[in-house]
Amino acid sequence: MMSKFGIFSIILFSSFWTLTAQSNYSIQGKIIDADYKPIDLATVSLSEEQADSIFTSDYTDLDGSFELSKVPEGRYILQVFLRGYEPLSRNLIIAGQQQQINIDDIVLMSDLHLLEQVTVTAKIPFVERKIDRMVVNTDAILAAASLNVLEILELAPGVTLDQNESIRLKGRSGVAVFIDNKPSYLSGQELANYLKSLPASTIKQIEIMTNPSAKYEAAGNSGVINIITKRTKVLGFHGNTVLSVQQGQYTRSNNSLNLNLNQHKISVYANINGGIRNSFQDLNINRFYRNDLNIPTSSFAQNSFIVKDGQSANAKIGFDYYVTNNTTVGVSARGLLNPTGDHTNNVAYVRDDQSALINRVVADNTTESNFENATFNLYFNKQLDTFGTTLTMDADYVTYHSVSEQLFKNYLYNANGILGYQDQINGRIPSDINIYAFKIDFTKPLNKVSKFEMGVKSAFTETDNEAIYTNTIANLTVPDYDLSNRFLYMEWIHAAYLNYSRNFNRIEMQFGLRAETTHLKGNQLGNVEKEDTSFTRTYTNLFPTFYASWQADASGRHIWGLSFGRRIDRPFFQDLNPFISPLDKFTFYSGNPNLLPTYSANFSLSYSFNNFINTSLNYSITTDGINETLEIKDSIYYSRPGNISTNDAVSLSLDASKSICKWYRMNLYLELGHQIYKSDLYSQKLNAEGNYYVASLNNSFQFVKGWNAEIRGDYQSDFVYAQLLIKSFGTLNFSLQKKILQDKGNLKLGVSDILYTRRADGIINNLRNTAADWNSRLDTRSVSLSFSYRFGKSSTVKPQHKGTGSESEQNRVKN
Repeated sequence: MMSKFGIFSIILFSSFWTLTAQSNYSIQGKIIDADYKPIDLATVSLSEEQADSIFTSDYTDLDGSFELSKVPEGRYILQVFLRGYEPLSRNLIIAGQQQQINIDDIVLMSDLHLLEQVTVTAKIPFVERKIDRMVVNTDAILAAASLNVLEILELAPGVTLDQNESIRLKGRSGVAVFIDNKPSYLSGQELANYLKSLPASTIKQIEIMTNPSAKYEAAGNSGVINIITKRTKVLGFHGNTVLSVQQGQYTRSNNSLNLNLNQHKISVYANINGGIRNSFQDLNINRFYRNDLNIPTSSFAQNSFIVKDGQSANAKIGFDYYVTNNTTVGVSARGLLNPTGDHTNNVAYVRDDQSALINRVVADNTTESNFENATFNLYFNKQLDTFGTTLTMDADYVTYHSVSEQLFKNYLYNANGILGYQDQINGRIPSDINIYAFKIDFTKPLNKVSKFEMGVKSAFTETDNEAIYTNTIANLTVPDYDLSNRFLYMEWIHAAYLNYSRNFNRIEMQFGLRAETTHLKGNQLGNVEKEDTSFTRTYTNLFPTFYASWQADASGRHIWGLSFGRRIDRPFFQDLNPFISPLDKFTFYSGNPNLLPTYSANFSLSYSFNNFINTSLNYSITTDGINETLEIKDSIYYSRPGNISTNDAVSLSLDASKSICKWYRMNLYLELGHQIYKSDLYSQKLNAEGNYYVASLNNSFQFVKGWNAEIRGDYQSDFVYAQLLIKSFGTLNFSLQKKILQDKGNLKLGVSDILYTRRADGIINNLRNTAADWNSRLDTRSVSLSFSYRFGKSSTVKPQHKGTGSESEQNRVKN
């Protein structure tokens, strides 16, 4: 299959060079204020004279410059907009032999009074296509001011959440999530909760890259999602706050406060987020056992009602100093506190082949955990010339500390209800992770149509994990050496990359190559009953990337794209930990120190019509895929990660965004896909495949006097995921928003999962002589009320530094 795709790719690539392209133009200019100072982050847009939507747009750089590329001949309206200044419009006629058009400096005049009266009729496009990424402009979403980042992310085409709110891209897991090129460093539900705590009003764009360029870490088997926040632009002291409460069966709350102080050469900023997360899961697990002759022997049915509580507090403080107009140094620190607790009431019934009760097992399980993180970043940025040559250096130190206190009480009753056995397991699991990273990036524009980038990075990670368990039977407490152990792990990663891009009229190309070398060492210290074990491993890989974009017509309405990239997913640090830990009396989890990295090759062919309808055909093949493996031994259920699968995935997606009228916008996303998993799995052969489809429709309504409303429906069909079949689910959400306090405040009322159809059900396949399934009810139907308010005046200042040098390492930490 890959060879056919490769031949097709070569043919398409060759055709790019044989096409006779019509002329396209590049418009360059500079935005300044009345004092001739450059204005950063002004919106510059270009619209056709007879159109009501933007043809292309750009944000100005630090020096006030902008560039609008691939513009065909025609008559246009150039508009410049920035809050705090009078909007400006110019008529442009694009024609002639000179393809590089430089316009005179544009002066924006401060006029707050006039700004309040101006209505900007041109609409920012919801989705923009670039050669190596898709960009979602969150300002195009009517109710964005009252949403959180996770809600905004779910609106992005191709991004879906499963029942546990884990993020998938084009139907595939293994997404690397960045915020301003910094790691999100959490996974699963913890990542979801963190994104919920961030107000969407601070988000400028979401970049979706199924094949990221060589400048990005090679980690992220299905791609990278980069969430870009709005840069600070206000002199003096200003900020904004968001307060929210959500009521389902339990109460949740997410709140944030952002403060900024900017005075000429210095910028000090603080972001504080906190909240509570209370919820439940009502989980049913069924297992049906058979002998080798496929004759039923017994069954197991368990109900677990899990009450989850938790608090979260995270804060970031930073200081930037602008040595000159071209040189910036800065330091930032970020901290996270995340105490959580789970209390589980467990009742399990064991029956014989005639469904007669054998035993009833009652368990009272409590887990109290605390997760802490601190991140420190020091950076230097230097603009070396007026053409955009820059040098950036980042140094990071990241530390994590977590501890989990577990208490499992088990009571075994016979068929007559008589207590025959009881025990108590106590566990304490501390873990420490430290990351040290340094990187250098260099960018050099070679001319108006080409650019060269290069960089290097080194990172060192050390982890220390310990498990201390005791078992109490008949009031006698003894160490449990089967569960107790200590595991030490060290890893070094060295990387270097080259990237080159060039425009050929209506054809744009980019080539990249990244090299990464990994050396690791693990040591399980053992105990009085188990011997020490250790291992070392070294591997080096090359990760090529290629992108091509072809504008098929002079008007730019038809754009084709082709991309290829190779990716890697290294195991989560905690998954390398070999400890066995109980989840309940019948279910145990363990890590796997023998995990190998996962590799994937990703291909994509895309087509965009007038930036209204966008389609893409995606194919990927993944080897040594890391998946959860499930095994039954002596009626005990073991869960552990393993390199179990070769995965082929193909998908066809379509997204469309259209303003039906001035007050109604519709966003539609459809995806069809097919997944194939093949692997040896314990004593079984895994050979699973299936089709799936995803549909999403979001309707946004903008009414008079600051009223907005939104209705969104989502559906995902049954989904094959290695050993699991995830059952279908859907949601229907509604929200109503009102601007208040002279448009500085917003009130939002929302109802989530109105029909209570967001379930978490599934079937477990490939279990020896066992059939198993689960179903659960979650705290997803809720009513929320949020209030947001911003304060301060508008004036431009230089932006804060956004990058760090430890992105991929932090993304491999699970909570």
